[in-house]
Amino acid sequence: MVSSPWGVAKLARLVHESCLVPLVAAPPTDAEMERPVVDTAQKPTRRLPRLALLLATAMTFAALPTSALTIQIDGITTAPGGDYTPNARLGTTSSLLGDSSVSHVVNYTDCKAIFAADAPTVRVTWSWLDKPVALLSPRYGVKLAPPGATCDGNSMTESNTDSGCKILASDKAFSQPLTAAGEFTDIDLSELLKGADCAVQQEVEARIYFITTDNSTGVSQTLSQTFNLLLDTKAPVAPTVETLSGGGQNIRLTWAHADTAVTNYARVYWSKVPFTASAPSTATNKSDKLTGTSYQIQDLDNGTTYYVAVTAIDGNDNESAANEVREGVPIEVQDFWQYYKASGGSSDAGYYGCSAGTGRGAGGWAGLGLILLAAWLLLGARRFGLRRVALLLAFTGAALATWAPTAAQAESPRTASLDLRFGYYAPQVDNEFAKTNGQTPFETVFGDSALQKGFSLEQNLIGGFGDLAIGFSAGWWSQTGKARALDGSSAQDSTELMIVPLTLDLVYRFNWLAFKTGFPLVPYVKGGLAYALWWGFDGNGDVSKYTGTDNKVTEAQGGVAGLHGVVGLRLLLDVFEPRAARGFDLEMGVNHSYLFCEYQVLSLNNFGDAKALDLSDEVILFGLGFDL
Repeated sequence: MVSSPWGVAKLARLVHESCLVPLVAAPPTDAEMERPVVDTAQKPTRRLPRLALLLATAMTFAALPTSALTIQIDGITTAPGGDYTPNARLGTTSSLLGDSSVSHVVNYTDCKAIFAADAPTVRVTWSWLDKPVALLSPRYGVKLAPPGATCDGNSMTESNTDSGCKILASDKAFSQPLTAAGEFTDIDLSELLKGADCAVQQEVEARIYFITTDNSTGVSQTLSQTFNLLLDTKAPVAPTVETLSGGGQNIRLTWAHADTAVTNYARVYWSKVPFTASAPSTATNKSDKLTGTSYQIQDLDNGTTYYVAVTAIDGNDNESAANEVREGVPIEVQDFWQYYKASGGSSDAGYYGCSAGTGRGAGGWAGLGLILLAAWLLLGARRFGLRRVALLLAFTGAALATWAPTAAQAESPRTASLDLRFGYYAPQVDNEFAKTNGQTPFETVFGDSALQKGFSLEQNLIGGFGDLAIGFSAGWWSQTGKARALDGSSAQDSTELMIVPLTLDLVYRFNWLAFKTGFPLVPYVKGGLAYALWWGFDGNGDVSKYTGTDNKVTEAQGGVAGLHGVVGLRLLLDVFEPRAARGFDLEMGVNHSYLFCEYQVLSLNNFGDAKALDLSDEVILFGLGFDL
């Protein structure tokens, strides 16, 4: 970069000398006047070097320093003697002026606090980041322009006395002249917002001007940059309450925002004492800022009238008034467990072992035994790793378009099998009512079945004419429904039943024919012990409780033992893509891959115990299987 007019002249002369162009054209001689005219199409004119000189000169002037200034706000804190604490909306952390990702805002609440303070003075610490190294004695000035006022950014003084601009510093030396860093200026925010009315809904800007003088190039330049402070006292439009209904010790409401582009949050207010929509803050209770459009007020008194309102909050934390105040009354409802017990259900929950009667324990020895066995199987299958699981989940099988039998291929040892399974499951809780009052609490609350997800891991014991293995399976099932009001109608509260079925299996897979001939179908059978852990939840997401006529309280959680049996059919995928199957074996140690379908009879009623919740069902499961 050329840094002075003398440098410009020198560069121009160098260009001239390289192009052999005289700076001042001499008058032509007589001999030159008598020369014949040269065809310009055959010989280029000598005006082109002159054009190059003009372009070089223009580029040189363009390279001169321009009026640019980079000011960094290092921090904004309460000034000594001040009684106002700035918050994050003001942009109190380090940032560059003009950075669009950092905002500097005073909202309605801040505005009221500033004018209520005796000394709302803040200390702005700032630095001139691009101060030229050659500038040894930098000078600066600071001006304030309240909303509606303007300042002259090209001078540290102000010629127009009616501009409303206030000069805080003029032609002042930096305390750190070599770096021009860490300078501070104390600013009275009430002066910066002078003339503003917090009660008026408006969006206006106040400005702080930072002005410096740069004469490091020999040419004095006045540089300025502004700190723009947005005064935003404009409240968003209040939302409209769409639904409000009472549940068990709760009220749930939903609302719609008038302008979702402006409104980011909402807040719910409620009280037993009436309050007005224009002053919702007088309510005795309020929520935190909410990002959604629904809310459940919990821990209320059933049968008591509550007054409820909702406000909108924008991105600068300005809050609207409420559109209206609604009334809601929590009512007595029954979640699934309570409805089941009220319908005459005989289960007293608890964890059952593998015997009829009152074999209850802390988890049940059958469930505990299955869980311990699962841990042994998972740890004992040494060839089974997390990386393999991830790839197995991503594996979708080859296209089932062409089938060609293949001869047996050399493979890695088979020691285990993994199945990933899915199927629709509906526990037969209502079975016990068929012989009594005909009630259907499960069907009434939940309706139909829901998807069960799970896996099974089997360890091979004996090979040869098929595989004999011992296995463990675990699943997860959850169904959500609507609680019931005391009159039997559907309430707004949700209720949930969650079940984790576990099984201990003895498995036989007839895979000899598939491995010897390439016939792709592998039938199998399973059978063994089953155990299911279960929980029931109320409308607040807590474990449900039922208080009987004898004041005995039972919690909706327990475990039920039983038996299960499976018949299934695997479709061997290797025969459709033998090369891919061999690669899968070499890279992952997966010998064979299958699609499967199985029919499972699940008897989970603690071997006919009337005190156990009946979680039995007949389930058709589909999934992917892998020999490891």
